[in-house]
Amino acid sequence: MTDRSFRAIGRPVGTVVIGLGVAIGLCAAASALWDTVAPRHAGPTGGIAALLVAAAVATIAGIAVYAWGRNADATMTRREAVLAVTVIWLAAGTCGGLPFMFGAGLSPTDALFESISGLTTTGATVITDIEGRLPRSLLLWRSLIQWLGGMGIVVLFVAVFPSLGAGGKHLFRGEVPGTTPEGLKPRIAETSFALWKLYALLTALETAILFGLGMSAFEAVCHAFTTMSTGGFSTRDASIAAFENPSIEYAVSLFMLLGSVNYGLYYAAIQGRSLRVIVRSIEFRAFVSIVVLAVASLTLLNLGLHGSLLQSFRFAFFMVSTTISSTGYGTDDYSAYPATGFAIVIALMFLGGCSGSTAGGIKVERVVLMAKQTIAQIKKNYTPSVVQVVRIGRAAVSSDVLADVMAFLAIYLSCLAAGVLVVCSVEGTSVPTAFGAMLTCLSNMGPAPFHVDADNFANYSAVSKTFFALAMLLGRLEFFTMFALIIPGFWKR
Repeated sequence: MTDRSFRAIGRPVGTVVIGLGVAIGLCAAASALWDTVAPRHAGPTGGIAALLVAAAVATIAGIAVYAWGRNADATMTRREAVLAVTVIWLAAGTCGGLPFMFGAGLSPTDALFESISGLTTTGATVITDIEGRLPRSLLLWRSLIQWLGGMGIVVLFVAVFPSLGAGGKHLFRGEVPGTTPEGLKPRIAETSFALWKLYALLTALETAILFGLGMSAFEAVCHAFTTMSTGGFSTRDASIAAFENPSIEYAVSLFMLLGSVNYGLYYAAIQGRSLRVIVRSIEFRAFVSIVVLAVASLTLLNLGLHGSLLQSFRFAFFMVSTTISSTGYGTDDYSAYPATGFAIVIALMFLGGCSGSTAGGIKVERVVLMAKQTIAQIKKNYTPSVVQVVRIGRAAVSSDVLADVMAFLAIYLSCLAAGVLVVCSVEGTSVPTAFGAMLTCLSNMGPAPFHVDADNFANYSAVSKTFFALAMLLGRLEFFTMFALIIPGFWKR
């Protein structure tokens, strides 16, 4: 790649970093206003100055990078866009960690981990005492970075900076997870705005509902941010369980599931003023079937733990919602489940939500395609003369898409296995613990099964935390975007 190629990414990277600096500043202003109107009576206060310093550092850095790339051609190639997406996420993770360094005293490694965990909506944390250590300003920033990362900082950038032309299309495709777009506008900037409008509307709706159910206005905003992004950062150490309110649990469960559905389906339903497009979606129907089956199974399996059918259903519904959506909120101790119930939770962590949603995991659409392709291959053994066509609904799926799905699964499992080896080697931890940690990071999940420290990553070494942060980025960008950078041919002209 030429110097021109590197300068071409300066404008988008600089713009995103400037945007994050502005977001940190707005977060500081909102926190100061909140502390004035409704002072916090328990827990630490302040942190405003730390956010303002972080905002200044990020903004200045963003302006410098933007100035460096301002004379480059505005139209980006696919190769430049792939590099830009990766650099944007790394830069955003670095800048997003500044408030944690300046305001909470986290080490650079811990701050980077917390920031990337937030932006990728993983929800893993290195902070062991959230209520006792973080002031409102950092709690709000911690929630906001998940909300920004949920729909995607690159998608937001494309929406507000459409002058990239064809480069915007490449950035969008490098960022949005899944295999097929559903019912979206042909212009990428309009598509990005449409997605963000839906996202913001659902967030506002959940905020109002949580406030009406008894949360404070501040906590309602924070939890709406981290629910719709399926991120899982909470303002409480005990997560949603701290509120001891079944109505809040049901509401949060519902919105976690809503966040796990393809946003393209929502847009198509609004445009067509009909829910038919959603109901007819094979992926949506498979998703609903999996949720219903998993809730029913956990309800029955955990009757002995919870005493009554209603209580068992309440905890099962929340557990399935928080796991399949990759959110990671907690109300129940899944490690106490019987073996079959625990296996269901692990399976849901692999699966994740729908393509085109904020959820992590392999995605339901890929699982459906793999199942159909497997059946087609089995049929081919006894009817070799018949052409086996894999379909989603009435549409035939191209061989390129099927190859992409199979490659994704192979890379995902290979990274999981390699990650377990690395963590075991560096930390000397058990295989189950390393497996749970890597599954959490690669699937962008909150809970870490088989973990000995209550899902907290504080006791890992700086090397492992950095490795986990890269794994979270790999999972968020679905491998291909970042792995392209290690192919020697990528850097050739």
